[in-house]
Amino acid sequence: MTAIRPFRDADAEALAAVFERAVRGIGARFYSPAQIEAWIGHEPRAANFRARMSDGRRCWVALDDRDQVTAFIDLEADGHIDCLYADPRVAGQGVASALLDVVERTACEEGLTRLYVEASEAARRFLLKRGYTVERRRDFELRGVPIHNYAMARAL
Repeated sequence: MTAIRPFRDADAEALAAVFERAVRGIGARFYSPAQIEAWIGHEPRAANFRARMSDGRRCWVALDDRDQVTAFIDLEADGHIDCLYADPRVAGQGVASALLDVVERTACEEGLTRLYVEASEAARRFLLKRGYTVERRRDFELRGVPIHNYAMARAL
């Protein structure tokens, strides 16, 4: 069973590591090497995650049996899910589903009627199975590199 708890400041390094492993290990199945590098970026990721997770959004982390962060998700006050990343070693084991369950339950308890997300190719497949619908494909440039994701939403 996956343990889930709220984000702590000390988790920022682990979030940065999970993010990079997920993008490199899972995202690379769907995106080019240049797109992966643009997605990951070169700025100090741990500091960025620490700042983002203290801006009022909530974040939860999944822990393995050694209390290591294996995945994380966030929820902004308006129902936006900005991050859902899982380490490739736990992909397909229900960890992302467990985190999404927490977010959906929290959103319902808070009276939100809709969740929305910009999903990668891998996340799109996962979210479609969870009842999210694609509103549109988003083509844009990230750090000068063409890339895409999908605007998706789910009514609660």
